[in-house]
Amino acid sequence: MNASLTHGAELAAKDHIVGIGPLVAGILVVCFLIGAFLLGRRIMTREPRTPTPDEQPKRPADAGLPGEVEGHRRPSEVPQSEDRLMPYELGRSNTEPDTSPQTEQDRKWGGAPSGGFGSGGPTTGG
Repeated sequence: MNASLTHGAELAAKDHIVGIGPLVAGILVVCFLIGAFLLGRRIMTREPRTPTPDEQPKRPADAGLPGEVEGHRRPSEVPQSEDRLMPYELGRSNTEPDTSPQTEQDRKWGGAPSGGFGSGGPTTGG
């Protein structure tokens, strides 16, 4: 009988060790997370404060969107051929700006109505 009690006590001791392992691992994870939080707070306090809306840089009133370029280019003529032209066969396009005065008709989509999305194009009236 003493042998079975001793064997049972050994198993019970192993069960306690198996139960204590996850508890210690959980405590270590919680300590790590708390330490990471405190370190992050210390780093944030050292950073300069964010600027208020009044301190934000302003774009000049006459400036358009970043990267936006207004202007017109002279159209380049496409060489006529019976065979299909590939892009590399077209050569360089004209990059000189068109200095001729622009009319109001030229500035507005070439004078064509644009129509709405899904409308099928210009309206025929009606």
